[in-house]
Amino acid sequence: MTQGQNNIEIENDLPAGTAVVVSDRYRRDRFFVWYNDAYRIVLCSNIAWLQADRDYCYIHFKDGAKIIVVHPLKEVLEVLPFEDFARVHRSYAVCLDLVDRLVGNTIYIGKQDFPVSPAYREDLHSRFRFLGKVKGLHKSKLVKNNK
Repeated sequence: MTQGQNNIEIENDLPAGTAVVVSDRYRRDRFFVWYNDAYRIVLCSNIAWLQADRDYCYIHFKDGAKIIVVHPLKEVLEVLPFEDFARVHRSYAVCLDLVDRLVGNTIYIGKQDFPVSPAYREDLHSRFRFLGKVKGLHKSKLVKNNK
């Protein structure tokens, strides 16, 4: 048997879907970004929130570190998993898994607070489940009913 045949047999012994699943998971959870004269790998699962600054974006990590990239917030959000991150303001996007409080038009990740602008409020609320009445969600309907 030649070396080429051995390689074919080894490849055929691997489960068909395993390599694709691992590859997709890794591709979905990471991306490279140019930072300090090199491409740095950024794990999406380590990102806490994003902050826009014109054509730049600060990426804040769970460990407190942050980096700045030369891309607007909109472009950075396009490479992040949609189900894990939500834009809450013109200047902010947050990791939904880390949100621990919602008070009026402000959400919190630990002690850090983020304003929720009206343009993004409905989308943000649709990403969570609520038990009972949620104050302020249907304010316009409540005002009409009271008159």
